[in-house]
Amino acid sequence: MTRRSRHLAAVTSIALGLATAGGIHTRAQEPAAIRGRVQIGIPVPAKRATSTYSRSIQAMQLAPESELRHVVVYLKDAPATAVQPKRAEIRQTSENFVPRVVAVPVGSTVDFPNDDPIYHNVFSLSRTKTFDLGRYPKGKSRGVLFDKPGVVKVFCQIHSHMSATVMIFNHPWFQIPDEKGNFDLSGVPPGDHQITAWHERLGDTTLQVHVDPGKPATIDFVLPVPAQP
Repeated sequence: MTRRSRHLAAVTSIALGLATAGGIHTRAQEPAAIRGRVQIGIPVPAKRATSTYSRSIQAMQLAPESELRHVVVYLKDAPATAVQPKRAEIRQTSENFVPRVVAVPVGSTVDFPNDDPIYHNVFSLSRTKTFDLGRYPKGKSRGVLFDKPGVVKVFCQIHSHMSATVMIFNHPWFQIPDEKGNFDLSGVPPGDHQITAWHERLGDTTLQVHVDPGKPATIDFVLPVPAQP
């Protein structure tokens, strides 16, 4: 083998080695998904409306919303990651906030339209966002920009039984499960994570999960956590 041939072979070997190492590094950083299901193990009593208006529209009451739609699953230790804001909505219908739980990225706006033939008031004293939209009648809507991550409890000053929650995240790894409790968080960085399932009245449960590069991890929740014998 000539000196030139040996030189070309050495260069080719180094290039192949770098390409292989680069491929291994890329695979090691390949994102995956965390999938699973949330179950609620105890009955959750509904909040009762108490006003004269509520009693007069009993025949019009909404069907009970699945309690699984009042759950938010999210990565507890997720790094701050820019996410496109969105516009969401919590309606005031039959003296209820519908839906009662909304999860949005930082910078999103939530509108609060009034569908009832009575006045409502929307306010919050939460540290994450304090606001008071005042009283407004049917057909009107007012919105709030949520510019910090956290949990915001929302109420009506006129009807004490009305409440809702807005959860604001500075990353994309959060989701409200579907009607069967299924969730799927995609694009999760590989490694060890803490994942939390939060319910507005049952509190939160946090579990550990390991995510391998490019492979979905599966984890299930039962809320609240069963008592240990």
